[in-house]
Amino acid sequence: MTLYVSLIVEGHSEARGAVERLLHRIWSELFVSPMPLRVLPPSRCKRDSFLNPQHPEFVSKIEEAMLKLGQQLRRDPSGRGVLFVLLDAEADCPATLGPALLAAAKGVRSDADIACVLAKQMFENWIVAGASALASVNELPESLPPRPTPENGSGASWLDHQLRQRNKGRKYKKTVDAEVFVRAMDLHECRDNSRSFRKLLKELETRVPPPPQADPETEGAAE
Repeated sequence: MTLYVSLIVEGHSEARGAVERLLHRIWSELFVSPMPLRVLPPSRCKRDSFLNPQHPEFVSKIEEAMLKLGQQLRRDPSGRGVLFVLLDAEADCPATLGPALLAAAKGVRSDADIACVLAKQMFENWIVAGASALASVNELPESLPPRPTPENGSGASWLDHQLRQRNKGRKYKKTVDAEVFVRAMDLHECRDNSRSFRKLLKELETRVPPPPQADPETEGAAE
């Protein structure tokens, strides 16, 4: 059985592979799940519109993502599907906005398995939360300074500042750099440093199937 994930995201880097790469790394490195994971091409939304459940885009993006999921599950009836809404919280509180968005999404598709996770402030804060493994990666300095509390600052600004330490003309380009850093970041460190990342792990982990139970009769025969 394969788990199919349909995404609603807001950023170009998220739409171009950073989130997909992150989910695959979590699935294979932290959960070590034998269940195949497939992340479908994401639906990209405008944050301000999507945060308003009364806006037409809220319903249309959910239906768009569910259409992709439904098409895939018709091809693979044995698969399981989940819709993940992954956004930046920015100035909002993830613990407040996330459940509100989930309830609104469930109001649109009560039949669907839906999860809503908001990165505290921005997606880059997850990268910075696991940045100890990023020294010398993608033109970052060989030695990185202690990071501020990752969830209380701008991860994008921190990355931009560090890149400029070696090349004053080098800027952090989300659409180019985010996926490169996601490939190298320390997931265990990120889990320790970021509460909103732990929320992502929790939502994914609930979709990991339990290990098969041993047949008592078979075990008895083996003994």
